[in-house]
Amino acid sequence: MGHHRRSFENVSDSDFSPSDDGDLFDTDENHGVDSTEATDLDLDNLDPDDSDSDLSGEDFDIDDQVQLYRGNVHPPEYYSRGIKEPAQRDPYSRYAPKTKLRLIEVEEQWGQFCTEVRLGDPRKVFEGTKSSGALNTRWKNLQIVYKVAMRKKFDTHIYNEMQEVLQRLVVKHGLRTTRRRNRFMTVETLKDQIETTLSTTKKSFDLGELRIYAVLFLLLLSPGGSRPESILLLRYGDIRVTLARDPEGGPHNLMIKFTPEFTKTYLGAKESVTFTVPEGIFHRSLLLSPHVFLLALLFRHKAFLAPHLTSPEGIEKLDIYPGENELPIPLRSDLNDIYIFRKAIKTATGYQISLNEGNERITYATMSGWIKAIGEILGIEYTVIAYSLRYGTGNKLDQSPNISDALKNLCLGHANSVPFQRHYLAREICADTYAIVLGERPQQALITQSCGIAHSISKRRPISLTPEQVASISTDPRIRDMKQKLQKMPMSSKERIRALRKIKNAKQRMKNALLRKIREEWTTQQAVDDINRQLRGEGFAPQLTEFPYPPQHPAQKRLVAAITAPAEQTLENQYRRRNKAIHAIIAYCSVEEGRSPCRTSTVATKSTKRLEEPKAGSPLYAAALSVFVRDEKERPRRCFICIGKAMSLAPDDPNVEKLIDEFYTSSDLSKHFRRRHLSNLRDSDEIECQVCCIPLDNKMHLQNHALRIHGTVS
Repeated sequence: MGHHRRSFENVSDSDFSPSDDGDLFDTDENHGVDSTEATDLDLDNLDPDDSDSDLSGEDFDIDDQVQLYRGNVHPPEYYSRGIKEPAQRDPYSRYAPKTKLRLIEVEEQWGQFCTEVRLGDPRKVFEGTKSSGALNTRWKNLQIVYKVAMRKKFDTHIYNEMQEVLQRLVVKHGLRTTRRRNRFMTVETLKDQIETTLSTTKKSFDLGELRIYAVLFLLLLSPGGSRPESILLLRYGDIRVTLARDPEGGPHNLMIKFTPEFTKTYLGAKESVTFTVPEGIFHRSLLLSPHVFLLALLFRHKAFLAPHLTSPEGIEKLDIYPGENELPIPLRSDLNDIYIFRKAIKTATGYQISLNEGNERITYATMSGWIKAIGEILGIEYTVIAYSLRYGTGNKLDQSPNISDALKNLCLGHANSVPFQRHYLAREICADTYAIVLGERPQQALITQSCGIAHSISKRRPISLTPEQVASISTDPRIRDMKQKLQKMPMSSKERIRALRKIKNAKQRMKNALLRKIREEWTTQQAVDDINRQLRGEGFAPQLTEFPYPPQHPAQKRLVAAITAPAEQTLENQYRRRNKAIHAIIAYCSVEEGRSPCRTSTVATKSTKRLEEPKAGSPLYAAALSVFVRDEKERPRRCFICIGKAMSLAPDDPNVEKLIDEFYTSSDLSKHFRRRHLSNLRDSDEIECQVCCIPLDNKMHLQNHALRIHGTVS
């Protein structure tokens, strides 16, 4: 099997997304794909080649085959060489990318086992396997690797013996046999998750638009329970916006259609499925409206083809031609290949959404981290994953009388109902079975709440370590031993740099493990404390004072107020409510959050316009005057670029005060100028000094201008 070996140099740890307990091949929670769907396969259909020909047999005559190609553009030698040396192909091309990585790893491990079985313990191959499901997944992956390499399956007796071996391994090593609970997310929990995402300051994003992505992702995931990765692969070309006539006589409805591409390609690429979502004009909450968030992004990036359609108010003026049922609202074709969910990159204007250069879309690992963090802030006990919403949608579709079994499987991308029964139906029966047996009215709402992911939600649950708990990590014997070894290493040596990195990583692992342990034990401990206090007549304990988080940005306050505004009674007021929310989202998308706005802002370009001249006597006015020098020896301590940035912000923006702050020395200003401004300047940037309102040709021109006019040395 040596000809199938692969290199893992370009594979990142996040591509495997191991679970918290170390299972490398466990459930959907770890990978964002149905692990058993990817590996619980019909091995009779795994042959990459269905041809009856045996290319290695004696009857295969190369010279005869070459004659078939006479008259083509290449000489016979070209085809002879091609037959003798067949082109290398990917034997796992039919599998999804993450499944392929698993298969390659199994192949690598199997090769290592064959060559080093006498030199080491072969059980090391299975280190990290802590559940019977993970062990079975490895065995299934090995079957696929063997069949691809040998073009045949294992003998029947091997299958029978392996079942006994696997069972003995489970017992011998005490592997977990219970499956993880696939708790689902209800609509009300989704609403809480979205509201927390928009309102919290405990979690910051580099750019406000990323916060909007974290919401839109969930709203596009929920209609059909699509696989999370397929939503992140959405491009503007996958979106259709249409104004449709209501056949029941209501007002025209704005329809959104999106077509996510499936990421699982076993047995060939699957047909795309298009989901249609009509606008709930009198929707109970804009928090659950994908139209509001998607339209805001479309208007922000000027995505509509009609040049005069630049605001949501324009949609209200549109009508449908008499006798027709729809008015398409097309998007610009040059955006067809642009991802909707893109990274924020640091450029000459601070942070901006990438222009799809290279592989700059939001990754599943990044989005998963956001969802998990918001879930913890919300107070949910279990790790919130994107598949929690897919589970919830799948169960809702299964229970709906309007959805057939075939349509449910089509929405979820399943060939049949077996994957749904195995992996989506909760092992906690979400039905009041006893009430049904007694012939009474089931308390379904209570049962649904109890079985959902947010049944034990509590804002008191800790989401971070206290300073004392963090300090305890440094006293750990392992950390102290590593620090003692560090002291013996030469300063600035590569060995010392690697040791520092190891200490940092070890500390972070210990912090994560300690926080996980605290969160796991908190529910029981807090319940006992609450019970004892109440029985003693003391009531609940006062909530501990939290670490002071920054206040909401003014644009964030406006956003939350607009999105949570109550429904209106009239159609005009309802449209006004929707439009106000769209404008609030657009305004918030350009807000740079970050940890320290004054030290992350960068050179202003021509696209960043000054809102208005600072008022005389204001702190901003005084700061702007202070960055002009009277002679070549004067050295101010304020950054003229940061002040220019402040001039482009609203007067009530809290970042203005930070941007105009003075550095301790002029040397500190020079370091800041080089690290935060010059290092982020790209050749394609059009530079402008916002304080002087003059364009600058290039980096050297900027440095010269900074020294002569503003006294900043670089």
